[in-house]
Amino acid sequence: MTARGLVATHAAPDRATAGASDPSGSRDDSTHKPLGLESSMTTLMERRRPTGAGRFVPARAGSRIALLVCGALLACGAAWSLFPGTASAQLLTEEDLAQIPAGSQPIKFSHKVHAGDNLIQCQYCHVYARRSRVAGVPAVAICMGCHRFVNPALSEVQKVAKYWESQEPIPWVKIHDIPDFVRFNHAPHVNAKNEIYPNGVPCQTCHGEVQTMQVVQKADPDFGLMGWCLNCHLTIPGTLEQKRSTPEALGSMRLLHSKHPAGNYVRPKLTDCLTCHY
Repeated sequence: MTARGLVATHAAPDRATAGASDPSGSRDDSTHKPLGLESSMTTLMERRRPTGAGRFVPARAGSRIALLVCGALLACGAAWSLFPGTASAQLLTEEDLAQIPAGSQPIKFSHKVHAGDNLIQCQYCHVYARRSRVAGVPAVAICMGCHRFVNPALSEVQKVAKYWESQEPIPWVKIHDIPDFVRFNHAPHVNAKNEIYPNGVPCQTCHGEVQTMQVVQKADPDFGLMGWCLNCHLTIPGTLEQKRSTPEALGSMRLLHSKHPAGNYVRPKLTDCLTCHY
């Protein structure tokens, strides 16, 4: 007989006796004292059930473990959705690496393999693009999060692992650079909502078709020049309209503002000097 059955068997006479001594069915709360340590332990044991090797687990532990397992599976599924091409992609070999130009980087990193063949989203690695001025150089931890399991024996992956073990950042060489007196902010571009870019400015607009590049390079030699930036800003409706008829227009300098219902644009500062030079 289980502990729960024993407790129930012994508890029944007590309840019957209590009912017989008090015909009214009421009980005197003054005779019921708070449970002591021994009673508390007995109650705790009632809520547990024995398992193999004489161990005990909470009665509801099974359901909790099931929830944890389901949650883990859902999390893995969500993470896997970031890599829709990995199920059919083939792992690189040393022969494949030999076909990739060395370039100026300390590691042969191919955007074509990662963003093109395996369809890894840009913001999975460049995590700050939508929330900061800078897109962010991927931390070594992001690289190792995958490559602890994916091709860990590959020579270039071994280089990444050495940086990880020594707790040093990878000294990537910056390709897309602008002068220090220019303040470019990624966030308002990535989060843009306007007639030209309803879902944000795609990375390829400025950086070119990176997902096709074995070695990243500037797609446009004029990248970062003032005229190059203005040519894009001038395509946004409302750039040249200097209207201040709505409260939203005051101080507006970002791309994420939409057209006012009355027809008055609220983007008068996309050509303002202080938008980029401050």
